[in-house]
Amino acid sequence: MNIIGRYEKMVSKRPWAFITVLVVITLIFSFFASQMEMNFGEDDFQPDTEVALANRRVNEIYGRDGEQITLIFISENNVLSSDSLVYQLEFEEKILGSDFDMDMVETTPESPQGFSSPARLIAQTRFISELVDLSEQFIGPDQGDFSEIQQELSEKVFTLNTEEMKTIIGGGTLEVDFSFVPEPIPVEFDPFEPEMLDELYADPFISEIFPLEDILGFLLSSDYDRISHTASKSLMAIAVRGDIPEDRALESEKEIQRLTRESSHDEVSVRILGNALIQDEINQASGRNIAILMPAAFIFVIVVLGLMYRNITDTVLNLLSLIMAVIWVYGVGVLLGVNLGNPMMTTVPVLIIGLGIDYGIHYTSRYREELKEGKNVGQAITLAGATVGFAILLTTVTTIIGFMSNITSNISAIRDFGILCSVGILSAFILMLTFFPASKTIIDNRRKRKGKELVKEKKARKKLTLGKRFWAKIGEPETFCESDVSCVNNGLGLGAIAARTPVRVLIVVLLITSAAVYGGLQLEARYDFRDFLPSDLEVTDTFNMFVEDFDFSQETVFVLVEGDITQPSVFQRTEEVQNRATESDYYVPARSIESPYSLAISMINENSPNYNSSFAEIWDANMQDDVSSENIIAVYDGLYEYAPERAARVISEDYDGFVIRIPVDTRDETRVKETEEDMVWAMQPMKEEDLDRVIVTGGPIVSFSTFESINQGQIDTLLITFVIALIILTILYKYLGKGYSLGAITILPLVFVISWTFGTMYYLNIPLNPVTVTIAAITVGLGIDYSIHITQRFIEETERIDQPQCALCVAASHTGSALFGSATTTIVGFGILSLAIIPPLAQFGQVSAISIFYAFLASVFVSPTFLLLWYRFRNRSEG
Repeated sequence: MNIIGRYEKMVSKRPWAFITVLVVITLIFSFFASQMEMNFGEDDFQPDTEVALANRRVNEIYGRDGEQITLIFISENNVLSSDSLVYQLEFEEKILGSDFDMDMVETTPESPQGFSSPARLIAQTRFISELVDLSEQFIGPDQGDFSEIQQELSEKVFTLNTEEMKTIIGGGTLEVDFSFVPEPIPVEFDPFEPEMLDELYADPFISEIFPLEDILGFLLSSDYDRISHTASKSLMAIAVRGDIPEDRALESEKEIQRLTRESSHDEVSVRILGNALIQDEINQASGRNIAILMPAAFIFVIVVLGLMYRNITDTVLNLLSLIMAVIWVYGVGVLLGVNLGNPMMTTVPVLIIGLGIDYGIHYTSRYREELKEGKNVGQAITLAGATVGFAILLTTVTTIIGFMSNITSNISAIRDFGILCSVGILSAFILMLTFFPASKTIIDNRRKRKGKELVKEKKARKKLTLGKRFWAKIGEPETFCESDVSCVNNGLGLGAIAARTPVRVLIVVLLITSAAVYGGLQLEARYDFRDFLPSDLEVTDTFNMFVEDFDFSQETVFVLVEGDITQPSVFQRTEEVQNRATESDYYVPARSIESPYSLAISMINENSPNYNSSFAEIWDANMQDDVSSENIIAVYDGLYEYAPERAARVISEDYDGFVIRIPVDTRDETRVKETEEDMVWAMQPMKEEDLDRVIVTGGPIVSFSTFESINQGQIDTLLITFVIALIILTILYKYLGKGYSLGAITILPLVFVISWTFGTMYYLNIPLNPVTVTIAAITVGLGIDYSIHITQRFIEETERIDQPQCALCVAASHTGSALFGSATTTIVGFGILSLAIIPPLAQFGQVSAISIFYAFLASVFVSPTFLLLWYRFRNRSEG
């Protein structure tokens, strides 16, 4: 008797003791499970690669790039009309007058209120254009330095309030104070017309301050016509500091969302898009996901078990075991500090239910078989454990291997998923082989003492089954075996029949596999944090509109420099790196590069709003000939003294590193890869310096690293699962005296199943993402269960039936019935995930159901061929 049989014997002798222990453990885990929190962030899907770790270092030392709260203005006519532009400014006034937290807005000299919009941009450039003309009239060449006038004009344009800008756009008179004239200058503005943009684009003074046409192109939808100057949509961006807590940001974004819903305009509607809102929607979707999936899963279990068992007691006991397993998982998850708010974790209880129910079905079926053969309750429990229980142990080990292989992933969310699923499978195994048999021992012994029947005999059916009709049609007798054992049951023995012609089976399998491999090789990884947004939400629709209709980019690539940055050559090389970076096709000139060098240059430029005369004196005193480290330190000190917040974004406090922030616009993996190559080329001059590290990182680069991790991760986990499962099965079957090759024969059909699954994913347009990438290892871990059950039953039958074909038929038909029920419940269990409102989880459910279906087909219709060939080859070798 094997170890499982001995364990079941102990359970049957002391059922109350085992039940008591399990209940106490469940109560302890339920306490911890009640403490779980639902939080989720994009960092959960960042890999532990060098570029990702460097990106985190930038965020920790220099601060995160501030997020943008984006408002989309949608016009029935033209968002560049005077009326639409004035409405944008009025909406800005509503935000300023609301409960919106203005302290979270990141301001700069160029944007003292942190707002950017076409209305602001056009108002500012009109103001500059008119005032430059007037200043030239009022100030003659003998009346002062015109550069000082330009400096004053530049400062004034960035301090215009919304009322003044509304006058500039809608038409009217502004009185402007200047130090170079004694009285305010009255300035007349005609109502703005879109065609006036041509003059503004051509104004040379405006071009010196900022690239109007480029910036406006980012803020207008892609249908912007540069000839007629019409566009259907525009953006208003509100810069948010990177150190704002999520709850505070969410509160302010919801305040703006309230304004968008309450505001009305005849021609213009407004949508809001903010990271905090997106994060909140994903978190809420995770909660709704559990609320949908868990009841659906339990209803499914009740229905399936009720139909299969036709016994309330067995149904309830299986259900209780699954509930306890789910509690154990959440309890362990809290103890391990796993982020249970991750949307992937909402699939775990459904997986436990879908997989754990298999254990109950197999165990109950075999237990009933033993009772029918006249065994008493204790003997039936022991024998069920010794036979099918041992097979369940093997399937549990291989399934855990499949899930635990995900711990090799460098993405924390995938590692946590693998750990929790493994805990869940182990919990279901323990409970199904402990709580269920212990409870059955107590209940069935009591029923026996009362004289009640434990198992009802099924009435014999005269109608031929599908398998027997097929057997008869091909000219063979209804009973192939010499014994009275039924060979074919409901068509599930057809694989055993087809095994008589292995060449035909192999040809069909290889043809199907070839088509699948063709599709699977073209399968690509795809990941976006916002993919987790449910498709039916307003914020999802808004985000899709933003991606599809605008070329606006908030992406930034970092060049992180670490080491002695006080070296003069290092500081001077920064200019060369920046110049090389601007040569990239994906550099965004509408946004400024941030670095110690660019900050210093802006603060000594008299035409820049960042100009600081005190810092200019420091620069002049230190950046002449023979610059030394002491001079560079003086410059850094000056930056921290006169622009501390901006200096902290690019220079470390200890002067042991700085970062160059380069704005880029990437849209797909190809462009990200090319951008990375461009920036690596740009940083080469810095690599020549004596520094500790120079590395390119940033959001797009980290995302690309995630793609590569996904692709590499599926290969790694698949190989690990295959190799470990193969080693275990090989050692086990060798120990059982079946040779080394039976392990490989058992796992071989899974090679085809993996190919079929990936091919189907390609043809159904289901991408590889952080969720679906786990499917390969899971398919092996779960699919091998079916092969093990077939193999194990075939070994048992060959020990009592001489004819291998007959033994194969019996194994396929009897175990096939349990496998059919098991596969059906697992497929439907995973199919429930397709009800998930989070798209990647729904895709995961669909792919998992497909892979389990393929695994079932392979075990019942392909494995018999390999098993028969193995048996004949082994006997021939021994003979």
